[in-house]
Amino acid sequence: MRIVMLVLAILYAGLAALTAAVGSFADGGDIFSRVVLVLLHPLAAVALLLLVLRTAASRRIVLAIAVLLLATVAADAGLALAIVSGRMKGDWELPLIFAAVPTLGFLYALFLAFRSARATSS
Repeated sequence: MRIVMLVLAILYAGLAALTAAVGSFADGGDIFSRVVLVLLHPLAAVALLLLVLRTAASRRIVLAIAVLLLATVAADAGLALAIVSGRMKGDWELPLIFAAVPTLGFLYALFLAFRSARATSS
């Protein structure tokens, strides 16, 4: 499971870096969508890489990363909803595609947190 998450985290980091570079120069979009593309996704990508590469992260760090990943997913869902409702222009599918890896990363972080909680209670 860790290897799959490592591959996904590397791909997500590349995509986040590319979209941050393009998103900072693109026309259109509001400040919220720019913050999501230029700041939140790159932070989530770095956090996910740290989560996967650091095998002995504390439970507190794992949960903090889980919160950041969940915030990224929520922001993407909000953008998709804004596009569907007509408040923003764009393709509603794109934010949901961007949310796929952070969603899996969130579930992976919960798995690690649960596993570390069980290990300490045993």
